[in-house]
Amino acid sequence: MHTYTQCIKFILAFCTLSLFFTLLSAASAAQSLPVVKPVYSCAQLGALSFSKGIDAEVKINDATELKTAQGTFCKISATLSPETGVEVALPQAHWTQRMLQVGCGGLCGNINLSLSNASGCVPAMNGEFVVTATNMGHAGTMMDASWAEDPQKRIDFAYRANHITAQFTKALIKAYYGQPQKYAYFMGCSDGGREALMEAQRYPHDFNGISAGAPAAWFSTQNSFYHGWNVTANLRADGTPVLLQNRLALIHQAAVTHCPTFSGQKDGILQNPYACTFSRSWIKQCEPEQADKSDCLTAEELDVVEKLYRGARGQNGEQYVPTGLPIGSELRWPVPASPTGSSMSEMMALPALQYVLLPGSKQKLSKVGDFEFNSQNFSRIAELAPLYNATNTNLKPFRAAGGKLIVWHGLADDSISPAGTIAYFNGVQKFMGAEKVDSFMRLFLLPGVAHCGNGEGPDQVDLLTALMNWTEHGVAPDKLVAGKTEHDATMPAMPPGPERAKPKGEDASVQFHGMQKPSIPVAEPVSKVLYSRPVFPYPFIAEYNGKGDASNAASYHAVKSEDYKTLILNKPVSNMLGPNNQKNYKVSDGKLTVQQ
Repeated sequence: MHTYTQCIKFILAFCTLSLFFTLLSAASAAQSLPVVKPVYSCAQLGALSFSKGIDAEVKINDATELKTAQGTFCKISATLSPETGVEVALPQAHWTQRMLQVGCGGLCGNINLSLSNASGCVPAMNGEFVVTATNMGHAGTMMDASWAEDPQKRIDFAYRANHITAQFTKALIKAYYGQPQKYAYFMGCSDGGREALMEAQRYPHDFNGISAGAPAAWFSTQNSFYHGWNVTANLRADGTPVLLQNRLALIHQAAVTHCPTFSGQKDGILQNPYACTFSRSWIKQCEPEQADKSDCLTAEELDVVEKLYRGARGQNGEQYVPTGLPIGSELRWPVPASPTGSSMSEMMALPALQYVLLPGSKQKLSKVGDFEFNSQNFSRIAELAPLYNATNTNLKPFRAAGGKLIVWHGLADDSISPAGTIAYFNGVQKFMGAEKVDSFMRLFLLPGVAHCGNGEGPDQVDLLTALMNWTEHGVAPDKLVAGKTEHDATMPAMPPGPERAKPKGEDASVQFHGMQKPSIPVAEPVSKVLYSRPVFPYPFIAEYNGKGDASNAASYHAVKSEDYKTLILNKPVSNMLGPNNQKNYKVSDGKLTVQQ
């Protein structure tokens, strides 16, 4: 028995080690290009004038050397007119001819050069990329919205800031190294995912490869009819909340008990949450006078659960969002912790409704409940959809330019509905044809993964290597390997304690976007993986082979899921999806106007 136990331990250790080297070997496939050294010093670069080929005036604020464990970077800080802040980190010793622009979450307002979803990408871990980022045209916290009273800042945030940042970064590269980059990449998640899609749609020649994670593509509805509905659907007539955080674990347990995983594993991680429809019968209904409600929900609470799953609807069945909160995301639902507390959805929706989403100046809204969920208000927020939204399904110019696009989304995302991303992908296929789309764009849905990471499912995935292999070598990703790490496994049990009810800081950014990583232009090393799963391109899901190590991604195969067909997009939200539905804007007489 002792020998048998030792053998089992050896096999498990070997499998874990094999998994690590499988992930690392995939990363190594993106071989480094020859190193190109600078032709200027950092100080000399900072003293140069940049006026050609950039659709903005350039002011270099600082040129300093940034020392990292992977080498020294020349860090340029600049302002692009009128107020777009940019930072660019250029490797001094081992640049391998690539640039990477990273997106910004929330409503941005800050600059962070950190890399996400690149752990395992050897050139990124070695610090071989020129890395660049922008504050999207304004300074502030991630959920500060007051800047939107300036119409130019709306344009910069919507699409202009990332474009001029790309132009400036390319000009810096050409000057510093005496040659242009060979490949330009963009990676972002959340609003950064919207920014990624916006680049592919509006500026198809800016980047060769783009990764768009959990994109807030339906921006006009995101912090209005989506998050706003999460608030008002949970309120009584007197304004007090019905559903609180201490009830979420009961709902989640009911969901994973009644919904099939389809993976062949009873692990509570749903391969396709849209294959399952919530039923009130899943959860015992409390009796009216019942004192102990720990194993039941009241009729009032069940009503709210149904509304949150369904999403914003009008009295006549109008569909205002692609869907509501997905089944499987319950542990992180943005509801208050206490009867007097506020919710994360409220923190997201109110400032956006006051300043950003509606035409004109600041709106006279003191609470989310002042905004009615009706067709009239939907028409109002739709007015600026051609400015903010990244739901233009015409990607023909991006494909013609040779671009490659990986879109991904966690299927247990509590902040941005994966249904919207699926609807967008389906829209591109409908407009361009599935075969053509498959040649340059693929969608990956990560089971059990929350907003841009975390959650119950495996979320460590090296998207940058997959994107590089496709862009540089023409090797399309037929699967991604996602790992569950020790950090994931030691996350606090949900529902969380009182600290979530009073998030540190001034807004909901920590809840939905996580703590800001240090602004270092180098990818983190691979964390120790406890188990892995393959993620296949939509609409395929992973199913266990029936034999082999269930903790190893190699023991799963792809099965096409037909249940995504349950996602139906109706009016009026369907009107926001289609080809060439974006407009260019300018400021005229202090007002936001459409360029003719």
